[in-house]
Amino acid sequence: MRILGIVAEYDPFHLGHLSHLTRSRQAAEADLTYIALSGCVRQRGDWALLPPRERAACAVLAGADAVFELPLLWTVREAENYALGAVSLLASLGCTHLAFGAERDDLPLLARLADHLEASPSAFRDALKLHLAAGRGYPSAVAAAAAETLPEAAGVLEEPNNILAVCYLRAIRRLGASLSPVLIHRIGAYHAAGIDPVSPSASALRGALLRGNYGPAYAAMPDYAVRFLRRRFMDGSLPDTDAADVLLMSRLRDPAYEKSLLPFLSEGLEDALSDAASVSGGRREILERLTSRRYASARISRLCACALLGITAEQAESAPLPQSAGLLAFRRNPEMTARWKDLPVPVLSSPLLWRESADYGPNLAAYRTDALLRHLPDTLPFSEKMFVL
Repeated sequence: MRILGIVAEYDPFHLGHLSHLTRSRQAAEADLTYIALSGCVRQRGDWALLPPRERAACAVLAGADAVFELPLLWTVREAENYALGAVSLLASLGCTHLAFGAERDDLPLLARLADHLEASPSAFRDALKLHLAAGRGYPSAVAAAAAETLPEAAGVLEEPNNILAVCYLRAIRRLGASLSPVLIHRIGAYHAAGIDPVSPSASALRGALLRGNYGPAYAAMPDYAVRFLRRRFMDGSLPDTDAADVLLMSRLRDPAYEKSLLPFLSEGLEDALSDAASVSGGRREILERLTSRRYASARISRLCACALLGITAEQAESAPLPQSAGLLAFRRNPEMTARWKDLPVPVLSSPLLWRESADYGPNLAAYRTDALLRHLPDTLPFSEKMFVL
């Protein structure tokens, strides 16, 4: 059986996602399609507009067969470890293929670059050290060193989907996973300011929605995704970013809070974070003050998410690869669910089971914060029914 895996956030689910999912299933000739989905917090460290189950429901309505939540300690990570956790989860679920988008429509080139980075030859390591010493942040230094030591790949690691694609290929190699890569050419700009109705940018859609520019945003989304979002806007249950800022700043300004325990710190960043927190009103101001050639905004954002959720370096660095799979939504298929009994990881079909899993304790903590930010009772995700089509 050909089982396709896709790593996604779907925040919000739009027509570009629908096209990618459809094209991926066709290219892989998939019998089943599984999605590894980010939970309440996205990989870049910001809060998702829609709760995980509603985004999972959109994926199933679009043709996916099952959606699993990625453990939080692998979600709020830089691209390399985010990909490693997601690929490990999908491989353990029995996936035979992995589909991903990329701006560079050249799988052999991306594979050579992945091999190059995994092999890390001495010339690459030397170039990397020089760029780091010159004050570049790590992702930028890697891109520059790769361009110098593998000239044919120059510019590849300057595009966000290319970066993730290479990280997925590296994860497959590192894990020794039997996953066949399926490259889907990414059409449209990832961070475009305007809304392309055919292949929109999720960040552009989020911006338009939060500004109240609903018409163009809804036109770029399937009807079922619009229904979920409209309901959240109508009942006022979107994440309250002001409340999130109060929680974050109260944590960062607390003299008893040990910032040194945060993950992703490097020399000077702890003090810089303390200084920024003392004069900033919230996460956005901290990002503006700290984002630089040395510190990427996504890194600072993930740092803020970890502070807000109480994630420590010890937790992040000692987290094992996913040992269980938290199910969010699925399509009725007895043949599929029967296969789950023989998997190397248990499929956790209820949030009540998540309590007993070391993988999903941090996810449940994020759900509690999510309920608080949405001004909802502290019952999520236990009060939400699983989406079954």
